[in-house]
Amino acid sequence: MRILEKLAQRERDARACAPQLICCLGDSVTHGCFEVFFNEKGQIDTVYEPWNGYAALLERRLRALYPAAAVNVLNAGISGDNATGALARLERDVLSRKPDLVTVNLALNDAMNPDVEAGLAAYAAAMGEIMDRVLASGAECMLVTPNFMCAYVSHALQEEGLRAIARDAGRVQNEGILARYVAAARAEAERRRVPIADAFARWQALASAGVDTTKLLSNHINHPTREAHGMFVEAILAQLLQEA
Repeated sequence: MRILEKLAQRERDARACAPQLICCLGDSVTHGCFEVFFNEKGQIDTVYEPWNGYAALLERRLRALYPAAAVNVLNAGISGDNATGALARLERDVLSRKPDLVTVNLALNDAMNPDVEAGLAAYAAAMGEIMDRVLASGAECMLVTPNFMCAYVSHALQEEGLRAIARDAGRVQNEGILARYVAAARAEAERRRVPIADAFARWQALASAGVDTTKLLSNHINHPTREAHGMFVEAILAQLLQEA
C-alpha cells in the first residue's frame, strides 16, 4: 500500500515526504471501551482506555517498525456508533484531517437492529458510501472486520439489564446475524478492491479450535479484552504487508 512506501521513504529521510496519518473509524471497540457498568444515573457506562485499544497499539507497533517516520494514528471511534452515524460524521472526524489511510471497523451495533433485512440494507449502503468517499478523497481505505460477540450470558454479569443485552447479543452471534453483516461489509470492500483486515476470521479460527471466545470479551458482551485488541493490529499489519 502507498502508506508503507511513504513510511519507508520517511524512515530513510524525514524530509522525503509529509508525516503519515492513519484514521481509525469505528464504534466503541475502536474508541477503546472495555468493561461496562451502571452509573449513578442508572445508565450504562463504560471504562474508556483508548491507550489500550487497537488504534493506539497500531501506532506503537508502526512507530517501532518505522521510528523515524513518526506515524500518527487518529482514533475516530465513538461508543455506540453504527455505519449510518459514522457516515454522517465522516467529513468532520476523518476526511477533514486529510488522512493517508482510513480503517473502517463497524457492525456490532448495526447487527443489533431487530429488523435484520432492513438493517443489513442500510448497513451495506452506508459502508459502501464510506468507502467511496474515503477513496474519492485520495486516501487509502481498509476494512477491518469486527470481533465476535458473546455466545452465552456469562455468570459474571449480575445486573439484569446487562444480562438482557447479552442475551440479545448472543442471539445475533449464534444465529449468524453478525456474520451476515460481516459478509455484507466484505462484499462492499471487494467491489471496490478495498483491502480487508479480517479480524472476524481470526475469531472464527479461535472458536473452531475450541476457544471460549466469550471469555475474550472484557464486558462479556461485545468489547474485546485488552489482550484481544492485538488481533486487530495483527490483521491490519498482515494486510499492510501483503499489499506492500
